[in-house]
Amino acid sequence: MKNRKEKSKILKIRPFNMANFSGGSGYLVFSLLYQAMAIFPAMVLIWAGSLIKLPKNDDGETVKERAGKRFYCISVPFTVVLIIFAAVLAFITNYGTFFEYWFEVILIVLAPTLSAFFIIKRCHKEVIDGKNVFKMIFVSFISVFAVLAVTFLLCVFVIDPILTSFLD
Repeated sequence: MKNRKEKSKILKIRPFNMANFSGGSGYLVFSLLYQAMAIFPAMVLIWAGSLIKLPKNDDGETVKERAGKRFYCISVPFTVVLIIFAAVLAFITNYGTFFEYWFEVILIVLAPTLSAFFIIKRCHKEVIDGKNVFKMIFVSFISVFAVLAVTFLLCVFVIDPILTSFLD
C-alpha cells in the first residue's frame, strides 16, 4: 500500500475531478479531444470544397444561391458523420451508463459539431458577401476551438461534479 505522501503526489498530477475515475464519467470529457481531432480536418475539407471554384455569373459576381447549395451539399454530410463519430466516442469513453450521464453525453456530442456547422455557415456567408477568405477561415477555427474549450470546461467543472454528487 502506498503511503500518504506518494498518494498526494499522484493526485496533484491529475487535475480537477480526474483524480478519481472509478465509477464516473471522468473519461467522457476526453471524447472532446478526439472529436477535436476530427472536427478540424473536417473544417479544412468543408472550406476547401465549398470555396474552390465558386459559381459565378456572366458579370463575374458570385452566385450566392448556388454557392450556398454547394456549402450545404458538402457541410451537412460532414456534420452528420461528425455527430455519429462523436456519439460513438462518447458512448465508448463513458465509464458510467447513459442514463446516469445522458445530459453530458448529449452536450458533448451535439454542442461542438453543431456549433462548428453554424460558425462555418456564418463565415461562409461573409466570404460570399465579399469578406476576406483567410480572415473568415481563421475566425471559424478560433471560434470552434473556443466552443470546444468552453464545452470541456463546462463538463469538467460544472456538469460532471454535479452529476457525480447526485449519483453518489
